[in-house]
Amino acid sequence: MGEPVNSLRLATACRAPRRRSGALFLALASFCLFITGSRFAQAANDQASCTVRVIHAKNEGGSLDPKLEPLKAQLTRPPLSAWKSFGLLRSDELALRAQNASTFAVPGDHQGSLEFLGTVEGNGKQRLRLRLQILDGTAKLLNTVFVIDNGGTVLQAGIKHEQGLLVMGFTCKLVS
Repeated sequence: MGEPVNSLRLATACRAPRRRSGALFLALASFCLFITGSRFAQAANDQASCTVRVIHAKNEGGSLDPKLEPLKAQLTRPPLSAWKSFGLLRSDELALRAQNASTFAVPGDHQGSLEFLGTVEGNGKQRLRLRLQILDGTAKLLNTVFVIDNGGTVLQAGIKHEQGLLVMGFTCKLVS
């Protein structure tokens, strides 16, 4: 049948030797501090404020609404330079918290939704990551994620509106 197993010898053979490593402890402690620190950094950047401008671009005319002066350089460059007139239809101020969408009205019985997804570090700049959705009832006309410089502006165009085009301007910055 075989030899009887010495339980003392088996238990001793399976036990790992006890060695305390200061380097291992230091590495583990550093890792825990790194994880905790990055969570605090995320918590500090969990809010953003955005100005949402809904603009009506038309082929006729040649005017720029004075309230759109900060966007003039972007509105007068291709591909938007094909449009001759820009009027501000509405402007909304949105306070965004991480992972919570805020809504705004879009002409044509549509609804817009903007969600702050967090920050991204790039080229020494903090950038905001946002999700934009345009809804027509339950149908999603647009669902996109984009990244914008802190304090920067991005334009989105494409919905036809009263012999023209809707252009939406999003200017967003982190709230400290």
